[in-house]
Amino acid sequence: MEDSPALIIVALIVVVVILGFLLRGTEAQRLRRAWFRNTPLPRTQAEESLARHVMALKERFPGRTEAWYLRKILAELQRDRR
Repeated sequence: MEDSPALIIVALIVVVVILGFLLRGTEAQRLRRAWFRNTPLPRTQAEESLARHVMALKERFPGRTEAWYLRKILAELQRDRR
């Protein structure tokens, strides 16, 4: 029974780490949130603009991941602000 408290602590740490990953979301979700934070458009217009950007990139660079397209869009946004 002496190992029981140690096992509970380890289990709690594992649960906290897993919850941390789940709550952060996928990379694509984090990148979408970054887009909405960094664009001055109202939410509806920002969603439409992002969809247009993604579609244009999908035509130019087919077969990439959603996160790849979003990283490229954010990089272009940062570049254009310089």
